[in-house]
This record gives sequence, C-alpha cells and structure tokens, in this order.
Amino acid sequence: MTMDTAQAASQGRLVKVVTDSTSDLPRELAASLDVAVVPLTVSFGDRIYRDGVDLDQAGFLRELGATPDLPKTSQPPTTAFKEVFRSALANGWDVVCVTIGSGFSGTHNAARLAAEAVGADHVRVIDSATASMRTGLAVIEGAMAAQHGMDAAGVAATVESVLARSELYAVLETLEYLQRGGRIGRASQLVGSLLSIKPVLTLRDNEVVPVERVRTWRKALDRMVEIARNQGQLDNVVILHVGNQDDAQVLAERLAELIPGRAPMVGEMGPVIGTYAGPGAVGIVTMRPS
Repeated sequence: MTMDTAQAASQGRLVKVVTDSTSDLPRELAASLDVAVVPLTVSFGDRIYRDGVDLDQAGFLRELGATPDLPKTSQPPTTAFKEVFRSALANGWDVVCVTIGSGFSGTHNAARLAAEAVGADHVRVIDSATASMRTGLAVIEGAMAAQHGMDAAGVAATVESVLARSELYAVLETLEYLQRGGRIGRASQLVGSLLSIKPVLTLRDNEVVPVERVRTWRKALDRMVEIARNQGQLDNVVILHVGNQDDAQVLAERLAELIPGRAPMVGEMGPVIGTYAGPGAVGIVTMRPS
C-alpha cells in the first residue's frame, strides 16, 4: 500500500475499479492497476471462450480463418459482476465499474442489476457509451486516481472527464462484420456502396457513426492522422488493430509528435471487438488535455 492509499484507508473507503473485457486493457496493465476485468464470451459453434482469458487476438484470428461462420458474442452474466462487487465490498472497498456502451451490449445492464443486488450505495456503474480503449483510457485514469486515494465520487468524475475528452476513430477493411453482427448503427447507410470506399467511423453516444467516405485504405489512414493532428497536443494516443500490426505501428510513429516525450501505446482489439471490427481494422483513440 502506498502512502496515498494508506492515508485514504485511514480516512475512508478505498475504491476498486472494475471494467469488462471490451475495454481491451492489456492484461499486464490491468493487473498493475488492480483493475478487475469481467470477460464477455465469444463462441464459434459449440466452442465458447472467455474474451481475453481463454482466447487472445491471435487465437481469435486462427478460429476466424478456420470457420465460415461468424462468431457470436455474449455479455457476462449478472452473477459474474456480483462476485466481483461482493468481493470488493467485503474488503471494505467502494466500486466504480465502467462498461462498454449500453447501445452495443447488454453488459452495462448486467452490471447495473448486479450493483442493485449487492448494494448500490457503494457501487457506481458508468455507461461509457463507447468501446475498446476509449473505455480503457477512462478505466486507466480512474484506476490511477483510485491508487492515489481519491474517493468513489472523485474516481467516477475522473472517468467521466476522460470520456468527455476522448475520441475513437476506426477504419475497417469491410463493414460485413458490423452488419452481420447487428452493430452497424448509422453506418448502415454505407452498405452496398463500398466497392471502392473505406469509411472512417467513430463511436458516438452508443452508436457507430460514419465520419466520412474515403476512396482508398491509405487515404483513410491519412484522414485519421489528420483528424488526430487537428486536435493539437494531446494527453494520450492509443493505436488499436485487429491483426494489422504494420499499419498500427506506422500510425503510432506518425502521431508520436502529439504526445512529446513518449510513444503512443499500440494495442490489440480483443476477440469481442474484433468480432465486429473484422480482420485488418485499425483505430485511433485520442485524449485531449483537461
């Protein structure tokens, strides 16, 4: 226990930050921040895997290439959140849980019901209204605030601040996975006209929203870089991909100037997010200064 958390323990309740696996937090980072991650599941026929536990991105891509059917995803049961919440409460901790947007998954509702069942007075559940590392950045900042002794209200405010200051943009090789997975949102207007178009997409208010149509993959990547650079100096940049490390690394190098002194994090979209983004997808998450 650090001095900050020791002081917090003497003054009140510590805070446990919880999220679900669609935040795409690297496992080592989640462990170092003491973040509890509740996994969704991905199924290929009768083979069911826990997202990020039994199945990583490499395994997901192997399974995807070996079957003609798209995988299916499922939210965690309410009991999974109850177990995590009860464990934290039994240790005298408050809980701040940050979930994938309620418009994309029933995961948020499962967490909300679990909070009501175990004691909503000490469990706050936040709908991120987004996914992947835009949720993940909010979790990271919230967990660091908790480690520095901030109370639940302060941690929740930190999370909300990050969500308000961040954006996620992505380019997909195809919209097929979003469409067949039922998560296409307003991007449905683009289906059927994409033989030579690569749309830049964002997640906004629990919906997939097209930003603009671009003619080629390279121009779409250039446009994402331009969008990020137009925001000026940033507090953080994360590059995400589904089996496309090369393009992700190039984006990281091109955007390093926006966060002087350190390199952007390059991470993987996990199996659940990859189910809808599809192989080859790349994304950028930016966080503006407060």
